[in-house]
Amino acid sequence: MFLTEKQFKFAYLFAKYKSKIKWSIVAGLVILNIILIGFFVFKTFFYFKDRKNYQIMIDSLSKNLIDYNVIREKNKPKDLVILLTESVKSEKQKFDVVSQIENLNSQFVAQYDYQFVLDGMEGKTKTNFILPNEKKFLMDFNFESLSKNSIVECRIKNVQWKRIRYLSKILKTEFKVENIKYYPAGAQITINKKRDINQVDFEVINNSSYSFWDAIFKVILYQNKKIIGVNIIPTKQFLSREKKFLSASWNNFLPLVTEVIIEPEADTLNIKNLMPVK
Repeated sequence: MFLTEKQFKFAYLFAKYKSKIKWSIVAGLVILNIILIGFFVFKTFFYFKDRKNYQIMIDSLSKNLIDYNVIREKNKPKDLVILLTESVKSEKQKFDVVSQIENLNSQFVAQYDYQFVLDGMEGKTKTNFILPNEKKFLMDFNFESLSKNSIVECRIKNVQWKRIRYLSKILKTEFKVENIKYYPAGAQITINKKRDINQVDFEVINNSSYSFWDAIFKVILYQNKKIIGVNIIPTKQFLSREKKFLSASWNNFLPLVTEVIIEPEADTLNIKNLMPVK
């Protein structure tokens, strides 16, 4: 078998530079081993360096890092606030009582029981509700007491909170109260007749789209900043867009009345209080 010219030249060059090629291969392998050993040492170093952090991370997976107690404490509703509680003399040895409360929460509705206590005499326990960011008057009547300086207390009990995520979904009343007029006892009705009672007349329009089976209107009489009379006027079947003419009266002596407040209330949380749409 004869070699070609190219094969002959290759064999000649290989024979001539054989030792150099051998040492080049050996040097390349040495350099490659150094690189591989260096890479191995590098990875080993960082493995042991990160092993502790890695183990901490693995251990943390089985731990509860969220303090739910702190979250619940932060998000729980604030207690209802009692702004005032007063007694008002209505007849001889009889008193009416009134309190105003406030819901400081913007996303919680509260349903609760309340009870008035006057000089140790407990009234009936009643149930009510209060909407987010609302102020509301509570009242009770005809407590007997011989004390000139009666001690009155309003107890709020059994509060149940309901979170409202979308305030627009809360059904709100839209009662428009107008033409409020107060007539003291002794005021002239006609030339020959005078009033023998204190009376407040007012008009109410139900501007909401809903009709209510029951609604009440709380009447509060003020002399400057002091409450001197309270009353509640209940109504039945208050239709949407309807106007009602209502009156509240007091038989006892009342000092000068400087302001009259009317507070409407209809239970919008109870669907049974909504009349069917005709």
